[in-house]
Amino acid sequence: MAPLAVSKQTQKEGVKFGYDVNICRSQKDVIPGINITNYEMLDNFDPDKFVGVVLDESSILKSYMGATKQKIFNAFKNTPYKLAATATPSPNDHMEILNQAEFLGVMRSSEALAIWFINDTTHSGNYRLKNHAVKDFWQWVSTWAICMSKPSDIGFSDDGFELPKLNEIDVVIPVDIFDIENGHLLRDVDTSATGFHKEKRRTAEDRAKKTAEIVNSNDEQYVVWCYTDYEADLLKQYIPEAIEVRGSHKVEYKEKAAEDFKEGNYRVLISKPRMFGYGLNFQNCRNCVFCGIDYSYESYYQAVRRLWRFGQTKAVNVYRVLGETEKNILQAVNAKAQLQQEMRDNMYKSAKQIQQASIVGHEFTLNLKSESVTLPRWIGGD
Repeated sequence: MAPLAVSKQTQKEGVKFGYDVNICRSQKDVIPGINITNYEMLDNFDPDKFVGVVLDESSILKSYMGATKQKIFNAFKNTPYKLAATATPSPNDHMEILNQAEFLGVMRSSEALAIWFINDTTHSGNYRLKNHAVKDFWQWVSTWAICMSKPSDIGFSDDGFELPKLNEIDVVIPVDIFDIENGHLLRDVDTSATGFHKEKRRTAEDRAKKTAEIVNSNDEQYVVWCYTDYEADLLKQYIPEAIEVRGSHKVEYKEKAAEDFKEGNYRVLISKPRMFGYGLNFQNCRNCVFCGIDYSYESYYQAVRRLWRFGQTKAVNVYRVLGETEKNILQAVNAKAQLQQEMRDNMYKSAKQIQQASIVGHEFTLNLKSESVTLPRWIGGD
């Protein structure tokens, strides 16, 4: 199961490695072997007919009470073999990791919450790791999950898998914050997570013009990322040659637009990260422009990774066009990037400890508050 528009790409990737991948939209299309469909088609299938399932971009399981998450859980609860693959387990929301564990049949998320977490009284409805449980929690995660960014993370050579340079370029547009007409020296600027849309509307046209200026500075291909329809409308106005994809378009149009861009039939693609920012390969392009950003680190990271991924041979340029009053949003995204790295470091460290224990023939035991859990010696063993 994969995000929309990813199926054809995966089919082509399969050919490279000698596998036939069958694209299907309902159970009647299924054949023996590897079948792929998008999440929206789940209701058209009988999950009990499959021996294994892979969730591509499994961050779809993020929402603790989400209807989509529960539907996937129920559909594949009896499936013997499961793999959940995600590039961005949320660095500041451990709930997604617990949901991955429950999907895989490792432990119910409610049980994991009771063992390692405590209610965060500073943020209603949130949980945080107990201070004394941080090490044990990541050791537990490392028994059923692996965090890998390059082949050497699991003992293989990185030859051929070195990513090119990533250039992140901030383009900050001056914003008038004076409010003399209304009798105030300065106007109120609200760039909180809930109120920043009003400020973004003020800068939308200037951001769209600056984005067009960057895109039209050379004849290379560009992906232009935006977050609202009004931004997309402005971008299309100033970059008329571009092909634009939004949620209201039909599935067939979206799939064809992605293929046409990859084949070079269009120089500029305009879309939203939630639309084309997950799963697709755009190594044909080395330039992207964010016409503004929002507070989601995941959407930013994923959108950049459409271009900056294995198979990319050129340095990747990421332009971030934002108003001067929106710089705190960028700071929040950068802070989440640091949390993401800390999470990876914790997993790398824990996995290495467990692997070393397995190599010397020792079982690895986690001492929990009410019980001990002996972990299987599968990492680095037979």
